Amino acid sequence: MTNMMIDEKIKALRALEEQAAELKAKVDDIRNELRAELDERKVDSVDTGSHRVFWNCFEKAGVDTAKLKAAGLYDMYSKKSVVTQLRITDVAVV
Repeated sequence: MTNMMIDEKIKALRALEEQAAELKAKVDDIRNELRAELDERKVDSVDTGSHRVFWNCFEKAGVDTAKLKAAGLYDMYSKKSVVTQLRITDVAVV
């Protein structure tokens, strides 16, 4: 693949990423409208006949890493992994 072809791929990638961000915003808007409707009805679920919508609260447990670090236990129990990353940055044209 030539450098020009790579540039074209990057342009296409950025255009698709922009579209994805716009779609995510629309998805979030619709989810918020559904949540608001359930809140307005003061219910945690609605059965429309073809769909069932739930809006529930639940507890989630997490680990307080700051306290583990302060106690000197973080390094003992943390797990390291190798991750690959594709990064694209703009180069200033002079």
